[in-house]
Amino acid sequence: MENEKEIKVENQFDLICPECGVGNIKGTKDCIVCGKNLEDTITFLEDDSFDLEITKNAIIEYRKTFWGDNRTGKVNKYNLNEIKNVEYGPSSRFIFLYNGKRIVIPLREENLEKLKEIKEVLNL
Repeated sequence: MENEKEIKVENQFDLICPECGVGNIKGTKDCIVCGKNLEDTITFLEDDSFDLEITKNAIIEYRKTFWGDNRTGKVNKYNLNEIKNVEYGPSSRFIFLYNGKRIVIPLREENLEKLKEIKEVLNL
């Protein structure tokens, strides 16, 4: 047994459902638990103060409690075609203008990097 090679299995459940939070296999059309249509979701970022769902048309911010354990029910939706002057600012900030207002979203460094990776897909 010691001479056998260890087989590394990668986590295939990396498409997080923004509705129920369950991981789904990449390419899944509907969530395996709650049935939410996942075809529009490009990525889902779990962060400390909120979760961000990035779709083909919008960035949807689901606010969390102060402790970051539960969602508050407050949702902000930013249509991609109305987002202007995008900056990936200092201290892991995602900054943009939306309807004339400056929006600053603090992100974990790894989430900011994911946004940078998909910015061409989003046309930002």
